[in-house]
Amino acid sequence: MRSALFPIALLALCAQGSAPYVSNDIHCPPDLHISFVHNSYTYGAPLTHFINLIDSFFEQSWYFGTVITHTTGKYNVPGATRTGPFAGATYNETLTAYSKHADAMIMSYSGQPLTIVSPPLKFGHYLERLRFESICGGTATYIDALTYSCSDNPVAVYDLWYTVHMAAFANLSAVVGAPVLAGDCLQKSRH
Repeated sequence: MRSALFPIALLALCAQGSAPYVSNDIHCPPDLHISFVHNSYTYGAPLTHFINLIDSFFEQSWYFGTVITHTTGKYNVPGATRTGPFAGATYNETLTAYSKHADAMIMSYSGQPLTIVSPPLKFGHYLERLRFESICGGTATYIDALTYSCSDNPVAVYDLWYTVHMAAFANLSAVVGAPVLAGDCLQKSRH
């Protein structure tokens, strides 16, 4: 006969590794505009090659040279914060979700209002979700970045996030030594 605790234990096992849903949709003050940018990339290297470099909310130098000067909270636990300089301003970000499995890693965070100097932009706040997922039978990695922003110039903000994403992921793939995949999984040579 099963123990009365069996259903509870089963629920706990099923929930391990699951992250609660966190909406990245935002609402802006009347003087700012909502915008978003979505970039996706596929590279010919296993997910573990990327996870070894990106698996920390407290270490983001791979992400466009981001410098973190202060952190609070626990490593990769929602509610943790990080602060640092960016384009003449100071960013303040809070981890809103983190989920890591053998075949995927997702990290979401929110940023507080800031005004950057170059290019001159006012952000009400922003939310970003980064997803790294194993594809092609574990031989390649799919990455996507989805960023929502409140700002005074949606076109300039789109260009800024697009540039940051392109540079960050191109650099990351170079460090990993991963070629860009054009939509097909790498094929093993046949003799």
